[in-house]
Amino acid sequence: MYGSSPTTQKIENYDYYAKAEQQRLQAELDNKDAKLSNQDRADIIAAQRALEKQMQKQHLQAEVPKKVTKIIDEGKQELVRIEQIWVDLLADYADIVAQMECSFESKTGKALKEWMVHYRSNQIIRNEILIYDCQNSIKLDN
Repeated sequence: MYGSSPTTQKIENYDYYAKAEQQRLQAELDNKDAKLSNQDRADIIAAQRALEKQMQKQHLQAEVPKKVTKIIDEGKQELVRIEQIWVDLLADYADIVAQMECSFESKTGKALKEWMVHYRSNQIIRNEILIYDCQNSIKLDN
């Protein structure tokens, strides 16, 4: 198989042999000349189911790492997006504080600025710390 990984080749080889075994077992079931007891039939059906489960397990073992990598990549992109939104929000907030201070008389503007800076310290920074704690607690490296 050109361009396929060893894992993919292993699964394809397993699939080939498992399908051949399933066909052999089905041929035994379908053989009208063979006198199979109920127990023999049950054993053949159980063997077919076991092969099917093993094939599914092989496929999952190959697919799960791919899906995990995809989720990690999406998570990294989302964290970058959230970080940029947060930076933009803080810049907008700083602009609003400056505009509010200029819009009012000196004492009122100064008091409003102090309140907004205090609010930023008590509320916004807490959320910023939460964002960075979440970011640091998530290990998104392969």
